[in-house]
Amino acid sequence: MGSVAVAEKEHRVFDVEETIFVAVGKRVQQSERALLWALHNFSGMKICLLHVHTPSRLFSMIEGSTPANKLKQYMVKAYQHLEKKNLRELLDNYLLMLSRRGAQAYEVWIEADNVEKGIVEIIAQHDVRWLIMGAAADEYYNETLADLKSEKAFFVSQQASRSCHIWFICKGHLIYTRSHSQETSEREAVFPLPLMHSPSEISQSQEIKSEYPHKLSNLDFWDDTNELDEISNNLFKHCSVDSSLSSDKEFDNSKLNPLLADEELNVEEQEGKESCFSHEQAITGTEEQKWNDFEEAVKRWKDDEDIVEAKCKAKAFQKLYIKEISQIKESEETLARVKQELERMKDERDEFIKELQMVQKENLVLESELAKSEDDIKELEEKILSAVELLISFRDKRDRLRVEHGSAVREVAWLRRLMKGETSSFCKPQLPIFSFLEINEATNNFDPSWKISEGSYGTVYKGILRQMHVAIKMLPSYGSKSQSDFQHEVEIISRVRHPNVETLIGMCPESRSIVYEYFKNGSLEDCLSRKDKTIPWQIRTCIATELCSALIFLHSNKPSIIHGNVKPSNILLDANYVSKLGNLGVGFLIQKNEDLTNSTKVSNELDNESVYMDPEYLESGELRPESDVYSFGVLLLRLLTARPPDGLVKNVQCAVDNNNISAVLDISAGDWPLEQAKQLAQLALRCCQKNWLDRPDLVSVGWGVLEPMRTSCHVSGSSLVSKKRQRIPSHFTCPILQEIMEDPQIAADGFTYEAEAIRGWLHTGHDTSPMTNLKLDNLNLVPNYALQNAIQEWQLQQ
Repeated sequence: MGSVAVAEKEHRVFDVEETIFVAVGKRVQQSERALLWALHNFSGMKICLLHVHTPSRLFSMIEGSTPANKLKQYMVKAYQHLEKKNLRELLDNYLLMLSRRGAQAYEVWIEADNVEKGIVEIIAQHDVRWLIMGAAADEYYNETLADLKSEKAFFVSQQASRSCHIWFICKGHLIYTRSHSQETSEREAVFPLPLMHSPSEISQSQEIKSEYPHKLSNLDFWDDTNELDEISNNLFKHCSVDSSLSSDKEFDNSKLNPLLADEELNVEEQEGKESCFSHEQAITGTEEQKWNDFEEAVKRWKDDEDIVEAKCKAKAFQKLYIKEISQIKESEETLARVKQELERMKDERDEFIKELQMVQKENLVLESELAKSEDDIKELEEKILSAVELLISFRDKRDRLRVEHGSAVREVAWLRRLMKGETSSFCKPQLPIFSFLEINEATNNFDPSWKISEGSYGTVYKGILRQMHVAIKMLPSYGSKSQSDFQHEVEIISRVRHPNVETLIGMCPESRSIVYEYFKNGSLEDCLSRKDKTIPWQIRTCIATELCSALIFLHSNKPSIIHGNVKPSNILLDANYVSKLGNLGVGFLIQKNEDLTNSTKVSNELDNESVYMDPEYLESGELRPESDVYSFGVLLLRLLTARPPDGLVKNVQCAVDNNNISAVLDISAGDWPLEQAKQLAQLALRCCQKNWLDRPDLVSVGWGVLEPMRTSCHVSGSSLVSKKRQRIPSHFTCPILQEIMEDPQIAADGFTYEAEAIRGWLHTGHDTSPMTNLKLDNLNLVPNYALQNAIQEWQLQQ
């Protein structure tokens, strides 16, 4: 391939891990850019110049032992000496440039016929790990260049050892990087870090020198030119001795193999010297002249090369000039179009400004109109709100009048029938009568787990009767009246209707049971005795007011209806904490003789309830409306304190006398208003007077104290009290329409429907139940007056 330059015949080894090899050639400007790029990116690392010198083809053409060939060989040696001198100056100038920049630099070069193969050979011989070389000539550079344009660079990229990391540079810019092979070790794959002032030395295996250069030659390094061929032609023209020495034999000898061994060349050279000794005297005089001619030929060759290079540059400049002229024209045309577009945009801007001014004027007018409209809207809203409030009040009055009218109509009809002797036929359809089988099925065969309570007046079960949640009270068997008497008295009790009196839904004369509406929250006693089921003071005030209203209603009847058993366990609370007074008239349904009254069970029951009973009633056995007032007073104290009833009247009286009512109040009910609590306590204590004549009238005194309190509770605790008006009882809705019934009718399947809905069902040809799909026994409908009254009373509370 070629020979590597060796200095002092001593081989050295490079520290390839800390040395960057930079391929340089005769194109000084391009090589300088590569060196500057290496200095900038690998500051502190050692740099080794890598150069491949291609000898002239003239050296392989000088063969033979004729005197002419011997003379040409002598001249070629002189040319070789000139070439090495120029190469030395080129490398020394590169070294000087690096040393001035503080870089530690060396050199390695090789003679080879092919530049790219020479680079590959140096990489292999010295195990080069880091190499920087050109990717293309500088004139090929542009911002989008990303591939290798030079065949030499492409060859090195493909053939060089895979352990060598190569950066390809063009005009001072990194174009392409060929990384280590994937098979190299982890240490080889690490990017070389710049090392400042490394103490390690590079051992030279090639010729390394540090002489100072004189002047760089602007010679081409990468391109395969014919510069040596031209030198060879000029050399033969000026160095020929005579035409006879340029025979065909000489031409044939020029084609001999240039790769003869060094020993054979030395032998031939010795023989040539002996044969040419006779001619040396003849050429001695002309040697100096021929050397001068040779130098002149070299100069002319350089001048010719400069002319050719100048022509190429002129052509390139001409092309660039033409390109720039066309670009200028295009720029002028583009500028003219931009100017036209700018003028058009200015005109449009002026038009937009005019339109904007008009819009702003219109906007001012619209804003003034909008402000006026907003004032009108506010005024209208106020009028609408007042109208809505008035409408709501009118609607409430209308609903109340409708309910009162309906009640009056039914009462008139009942009185008319009563006068005509039709009481039995009238009362029969008013209250549904259930069979014992239905009661048994509704209570799950009287399942003990379904039992709600048990007392002297019977046992209460919860149940599901005709798709309704109900409470079924089973009266005791002792002292029971006949079925007809029982049915008659229950119908009389069912006629007592008030929003705060428990609604009687039906009865079962066979089992001596009464069916009431079911209350989800149980009794007031449950809420007062359980801390996890406490109720706030606002709702307690509403409960007291509702019970006062119920008692006023009962006592105002002619004759007066006396409950006789007002206590927390008989005060029932629905899902919305609306209170209902229960067990009305149940005591009249049980015939108690003297023996039954003295029984142990009844006696114990009376002992537990005596704290709520009027002391005068316990002594005389005479019931009067004031007996219920006494029980109401004890109930008020329970609402205030949630304490057991024993000794409660005395404790509260002591707290009021000492002006320390807060000491006995139930703190779980919240922050009681002390003034209001004191008024309630004073009212309760007046109701609990032992002499019935000292007890207040509930209409004038009780209602006058409680009604304003309930109103204030609705204002201060609206979120709590409003819960009482939210849910609709499920048995108030029609199973078909899913709406509140206005005229409930009982069909033969036992279910209650809206009259219009069930009649429409039957008139369309159906003879089956809408709920069970079973055939109806008959198509008769019975009005459910009890449920209708309950619905109307519930609507009055909304």
